Amino acid sequence: MKTKNVKIAVISALLFVGTACSGGGEETNEGGMTTTSFKVYGNCGMCEETIEGALKDVEGIEKGDWDKETKTIEVVYDNEHMTLDDIKKKIAAVGYDTEEFRADPGTYEDLPMCCHYDRPKE
Repeated sequence: MKTKNVKIAVISALLFVGTACSGGGEETNEGGMTTTSFKVYGNCGMCEETIEGALKDVEGIEKGDWDKETKTIEVVYDNEHMTLDDIKKKIAAVGYDTEEFRADPGTYEDLPMCCHYDRPKE
């Protein structure tokens, strides 16, 4: 019985770690809105303005809040009007990589020098 409990504990821990490292935050649905978080590469306050600005005034997106320390953005959106991939593509379109979508090299190069982050490998 003790061995079975240890195995269950180990499996549970592995599942928890796997979920925590999956690259996407937890999605929650409340009042028709979905809240999720994911990684967006960037460096500074100007990055923050541009990343959040890409989502501002977009129908279906209530909030986008990027944290330069953790390099994650929390987005609250209506998944009836917008998909998570659409949101990530909007961010990539202004020069910032997510784990799923890469910014166009020219758009990245046009960012101010302080915004040139270490791009992840393709």
